[in-house]
Amino acid sequence: MRIYRIDHVAQITPDLDAQVGLLERLFGFRKTMSWDNPAQGVRGTRLAIPGSWGQTWEVLAPSGSGGPIAEALDANGGRGGFHHVGAEVPDLAAARAEVESRGIEVTEGNGWIEAVLTPPKAGGGVPFRLRGPGNLALCGDETAVPAESGPRQAPSLGIVMLDHVCQAFPDRDELARWYSDLAGFVQVWRTPIDEIPDMADLVLNIPGSAICWEVIMPRGEDSFIDRFLARNGPGVHHVTFQVADWDAALAACDHHEIPTFDEEAGVKDGAAWKHRFIHPKHTGGVLVQLFWEERPGVWVRSDKIAPEG
Repeated sequence: MRIYRIDHVAQITPDLDAQVGLLERLFGFRKTMSWDNPAQGVRGTRLAIPGSWGQTWEVLAPSGSGGPIAEALDANGGRGGFHHVGAEVPDLAAARAEVESRGIEVTEGNGWIEAVLTPPKAGGGVPFRLRGPGNLALCGDETAVPAESGPRQAPSLGIVMLDHVCQAFPDRDELARWYSDLAGFVQVWRTPIDEIPDMADLVLNIPGSAICWEVIMPRGEDSFIDRFLARNGPGVHHVTFQVADWDAALAACDHHEIPTFDEEAGVKDGAAWKHRFIHPKHTGGVLVQLFWEERPGVWVRSDKIAPEG
């Protein structure tokens, strides 16, 4: 099968209005569609991400009694968090056959399927919702109606794009080979194994999508990734957004009383870069990384691919 476009990243929340309001105020997202579907147990809002044409952010909350979103929240202690990545495939039936042939369990939706596209032996991973041509609904949003955000009244982060989704996994090369073979992801960047004391990473391009996929693996005796894997398994570690103006982004966080942590900065080829994180308790359950670069390509370099052979 081939994933040829990421459609959206979805998170769940017990309070839809509050979470959407946060994304509008701080992140500068703009509502485009909303829906309420008690029959499928979900209500939601789709939001446009600045600079990420064709990829959106979706917020899902329970509707009616019971349903999969309510069950997911209960399993998470009532807290919100990451839920799934929505994607398109050219042939849904073929994608299902390929996924099932690898021993991956598939959940049937209304014109879509959901599956954890991580090696089954890993014992967890990232859920993907897949749809084929001709079906636009992935989240009970068959009856979605246009929605508009109100006028902006406060400074936002100044996001210019959703850059990548990051997944933690014990062996970056094993997962990169898996995604390449299963879904056509292409490796575009990697750090040397000894560059960072407690981790190593690589980045995969998803053909047809501006969003990339990062894989981080632990190194050393006390890696934060080991601790993450012990708590959460091989799931999404963080989501990364690029901002246009670093000082303005931090000023917006201060304005909204949102703390940030773990800043790193550097210079490559004479151009500066910086990145910093926002804790999940301030974003509705998703660890968010912000980065800024003085010139395109100095933060994540495409010339770090190891030579073949």
